[in-house]
Amino acid sequence: MYGQLTSDVPLGPFEGTTITVWSGQGKQAKLHATPSCSYLRSARGVVERTVQLDAAVVGRMCPQCGTYGSWARPGTGLAVFLDTLTGLGLLYELDSFRDPDEDAFEDEEVRHAADVLYKSMADNPAVPAEQDGAEDEDDTWEERQEAQRVRESVLRQWGGALASMHRTHRQLALFPWLRAWVGAALEAKAGYLRVLQEQAQLLVAERALLAATAAAAMTEPDVPADEPAFAPLGDPGEARRQLLSLWRRWRSAVEDSWDDPRQQTYVVHHLTDTMGSRRKGRDQMLERARALVAGWEADVRAAAGEKHDERFVVARLPRDAAERSSGRSLVDRLGEWELGVLASYTADAVWEQQSVITVRVPEPVAVRLLTQHHTLSYSEPETAEAQQLAAQSPADPRPAAESGVGPGVFDDTPVHSRRLVTSEHLRALRAAMRDAEQLYVVFSVGSGLEVVALSVLEERCAAGWQGSIIAGASDLPDALFAPRRPSPDQEESVWPARIHDPHHEAFGSHLSTAEGERVLVRLCEGRRDTDHALRSLALARGVADLRKLEAVGYDDRDFPNRPFASAVWHGLLAMEQLDLEPFEPVTDTGWQSGSGLPLGILAGVQAYTSDAAGRYQGRAHSPDCKHRRPERGVSRDDDLVSIKELLGNKGFDPCSKCGGYAVRRLSQDQVAYYRAAHRLHVLTHQVHSAAARNNSTGGAELAAKLQEFTDLDRQTAQAWFPLRKEARRWQQTVDTLLGELPGSA
Repeated sequence: MYGQLTSDVPLGPFEGTTITVWSGQGKQAKLHATPSCSYLRSARGVVERTVQLDAAVVGRMCPQCGTYGSWARPGTGLAVFLDTLTGLGLLYELDSFRDPDEDAFEDEEVRHAADVLYKSMADNPAVPAEQDGAEDEDDTWEERQEAQRVRESVLRQWGGALASMHRTHRQLALFPWLRAWVGAALEAKAGYLRVLQEQAQLLVAERALLAATAAAAMTEPDVPADEPAFAPLGDPGEARRQLLSLWRRWRSAVEDSWDDPRQQTYVVHHLTDTMGSRRKGRDQMLERARALVAGWEADVRAAAGEKHDERFVVARLPRDAAERSSGRSLVDRLGEWELGVLASYTADAVWEQQSVITVRVPEPVAVRLLTQHHTLSYSEPETAEAQQLAAQSPADPRPAAESGVGPGVFDDTPVHSRRLVTSEHLRALRAAMRDAEQLYVVFSVGSGLEVVALSVLEERCAAGWQGSIIAGASDLPDALFAPRRPSPDQEESVWPARIHDPHHEAFGSHLSTAEGERVLVRLCEGRRDTDHALRSLALARGVADLRKLEAVGYDDRDFPNRPFASAVWHGLLAMEQLDLEPFEPVTDTGWQSGSGLPLGILAGVQAYTSDAAGRYQGRAHSPDCKHRRPERGVSRDDDLVSIKELLGNKGFDPCSKCGGYAVRRLSQDQVAYYRAAHRLHVLTHQVHSAAARNNSTGGAELAAKLQEFTDLDRQTAQAWFPLRKEARRWQQTVDTLLGELPGSA
């Protein structure tokens, strides 16, 4: 039942593409997309080979691989093409809703169901009589229930055929060379869609749709809350509240229904939800409530019976491809009334390019379609002048050869051959690729090379951005990402014990990029996305501002889009603070005073916080603080400041739990200088202590330690101090300490 790629399917520009296949021995052995195919496991002497994709190769495909297999690397144009065609893709849609299936109803059955539904309410009561032995009434009730089931089935089948036609043309728009090949299938689908629409039109009464429209336009009525009949509901204020609740419940049931409004009289029983069956005055209250509802019914039936002019309204079907991944079809999102209007009043449908349905509806229906929120987007048709202008100035200026998804859109051709990426391409990529929401390297003339999430790229393309995709995170070379395993001494904990002695060789290493990579691997241990997380980390490291890594929008399950696993943030950020005491100015002789050392290479280290200057109520938090939102990581609303700016910011008010900010992980040179500054800071206090006691015993040892920090080689000085004056300041600090040592020359 699923779509299988066959040799008669035109491959278009993908014909001749080199692919890797596996097969058993023999020239006519079936070809497989993966060596783990269940049809291949029993074959001996499995051979890997590269072949050029053509009709002959497709004809030798394993049926399972031809239906489910991926014959190309995910994210390439060929992978998008094959994934869009096979499985539940285009080939499946072309075979769907072409002719009646076992669940379809004959025209005679549909006409009989329509007769039952259109009988007067006197012959077909909405609620079966309560007298015992009313066998004929029970039969009538069952007959009406069956008729409603037929109507429900036919309308849903028509809606399913409509959605299938929409999906088919959306997928064909990606591969225009297939249009000639699918001509006969499209004609069959269009013919069966017309048959289903004719059946649906028999089962939906125009007066019911107009009554629903009138109910939707009703304003809040005056209710007789002070009548004695409604005393069981309470005082007049409470009675009014419950009667208005009854009206809203009734209107909601009527405005989205195919039934006559009299079918909704049952709502009056909601008034008795909180009272017993023997409550005094209960029956009288229900009788008066039915009369009240009957008045509302009479109003909407009167409005439905009026003569109305007709108008044309255009419905545009959504262009997103979320159905395949979410399992929610277009029909699932349409309400009864909207589906009934489309089935009853559709006059024309244009599927190429925009998927537009034109309906010819009575004036009140047109007003409701144009003024209220619906699943589809409705508008008035364009004038002949506007259509002529649009034909003269097409929205897409690209030549026809550039339309569709082919080689060169994604990472499957040399960079100089890349084509401009469009919103249509990105929708196809998201529909075909399970992990499409990731980081991509893109290039545009205006902005150069950038790393952005797919959702951000979609947003830009919709706004007119022009550029090309260079590579995604999953496209990075495998040779750069050898399997990384945590060393045995680090397997006890993801977060090792902190080292506080600056003379220890590992001091400050917890802030390093290497430690971030180790933490990422440990956090992803046992998960399949470890390799992808490492690739995302490698791309994200090249982004100057980590706030640009945030994705936008929500996925088909209403979760925020994320371009990578949350553990990647721990690879990018050290969720803690730098100890800046060595760089604070000298205040007094106490142990807690700073040493006034230059920030040097640490001045530009990035710090991310929710509030760097105390501008908002509450304290500042780091991206990983539990006091923030549930999603971890940096957002567009965060502040980015350098350590130099943060050190001088007097308005910064940090959270006592998280410290208020997180720093971007330090490079090897930054860690080396951070450690050296803390060592010199400790030595400074030791020198001051020795000088205060005039203790020359340890002077030689301190002098030897200080000598390590004097006369830095040129390479180290340039790496540590971007400014020459900072190197001089460092040297002066060391020289001053050497001069303070007891017994120094």
